[in-house]
Amino acid sequence: MEILLLTIINVVSRLLPHAANMTAVGAIALFSGAKFGWKKGILVTVLSMILTDAVLGFHSVMWATYGCMIVSVIIGTYIGKTNHVRTIVSASLFSSIVFFLVTNFAVWISPWHMYPHTVSGLVECYIMALPFFRNSLVGDIGYTTVLFGLYGFIVSKQLSFIYRRNQSK
Repeated sequence: MEILLLTIINVVSRLLPHAANMTAVGAIALFSGAKFGWKKGILVTVLSMILTDAVLGFHSVMWATYGCMIVSVIIGTYIGKTNHVRTIVSASLFSSIVFFLVTNFAVWISPWHMYPHTVSGLVECYIMALPFFRNSLVGDIGYTTVLFGLYGFIVSKQLSFIYRRNQSK
C-alpha cells in the first residue's frame, strides 16, 4: 500500500504544474529508503520516474538523474528509522547537493555541447543551474520535512493508542 501511495504522490508532484525541480521525488526517495528499505525505495523511485518520464519525455542525462535518485534511496537506508531532525535535514541537503553536482556534470559532458567542454564551460553550467538547485533544495527539504513529520506524528499516535489500550486492560 505504501509503495502505491508514495508512487502516486511522486507522479502527481511531477505532473502537476510546479517550479522547475521542486517535486517530491528526492524526498520520497530518501524517505522510502529510510522507512521501507532499499528494494521498496528503488521500486517507488524508479517506477514513478519511468511513469512520469513517459509523459514528460526522456532525455540524454536520465542515467544521472535516476542514478542520483537511487543514491538518495541508499542515503535513506543509512539514516534508517531515525527521528533526529538534524540527521534527516542533513541527508536531504546532502542528497540535493549530490543531485546538483552529478546531473549538471552530466549536462556539461553530454555530446550535444550545451556548454563548452572547458573548465569555464563547467563553471558556467553550474552557475546557470543555481536557480534549479535552489528549487531542489526547497522542494527536497520541504517534502522531506512533511513526509518524516507526518510519519512521526502517525507513529506517535499509534503508539499512544496502543499504550492507552494496554493501560485500560
